[in-house]
Amino acid sequence: MKKIVTLILAAATALGASSQVVVKGGGVTVKKTSEATQMSEEIVNEFEKLGEGKYTALYDYKINTQDKQGNPVSELYATALRIGDDGAVFTDYITYSADSLAAAGAPAQAVEEERRKQFVTENFFVPVVTQNIPMGKTVVNDMSAVTVVSYEEPFADIEWFLTEETDTLAGYNIAKATGSYGGRKWTVWYTEEIPAAYGPWKLAGLPGLVVKASDADGIHEFKLISFTKSNVPLLRAKDKRTVKTDRDKFVGIKNSQAQNPMKSINPAMITDISVKKNGGDWGSIFVNGIQQRTPVNIYQPLELK
Repeated sequence: MKKIVTLILAAATALGASSQVVVKGGGVTVKKTSEATQMSEEIVNEFEKLGEGKYTALYDYKINTQDKQGNPVSELYATALRIGDDGAVFTDYITYSADSLAAAGAPAQAVEEERRKQFVTENFFVPVVTQNIPMGKTVVNDMSAVTVVSYEEPFADIEWFLTEETDTLAGYNIAKATGSYGGRKWTVWYTEEIPAAYGPWKLAGLPGLVVKASDADGIHEFKLISFTKSNVPLLRAKDKRTVKTDRDKFVGIKNSQAQNPMKSINPAMITDISVKKNGGDWGSIFVNGIQQRTPVNIYQPLELK
């Protein structure tokens, strides 16, 4: 398989920036594309409406890591938490932006073009985390190297220890809490001035909205940058490729694959490889329709176990 991929990359380079090479069933097919938007990967346009949106909290998500030479670097992601009466959905900002366009009645082409930005955005937060929908559950839609998955776990499955320490952030009075999840110890700050028991990623279940969170190793940090009223509905993609899995099993697989997805793939599981030179020098390989996001820097998982 390594030899096949090497040949594919060489062919794509030779054909130029608008070429696409597709491997199906062991054969190699070359396709030419004239626009970056002419991509074979399926953009999911069917969604499950989980509820009406009332508010949106935007967060900066920063990962402090090292480049391949060991120099300290930071990666910055833009993320969004949509909050309704009974639950919330946490996604990358691009996903939120595309859903906002759709809710506003924008043309389908404009919505699709917004969704396709995920393919050429280096720092894209892949998981979609649904909090307390259904009640008492957290549902995560994510991807491994070759599979689209979904798993459930108890909502806010973190034992929080509330402290008496207080501060202010973004004009809100905030209080400190600590807890452990997924092998990391977290310090979070929440505000009871926004009485919503939600927060970024899976950091939820407190007496108010989580406005800041960081792990004890100083690697991961979420920080609220805005909180506004919003009628963007709580949506979740209905992807026909999705398979249900166990959370612990998936976290182990994802972490083992993440640093070098292509190297970790079992060739027997590959049905389709697409190589595109119109999406930049990184992340231009798709296996079974799933983009292989090989980290530019040292991978730092949110969950260690």
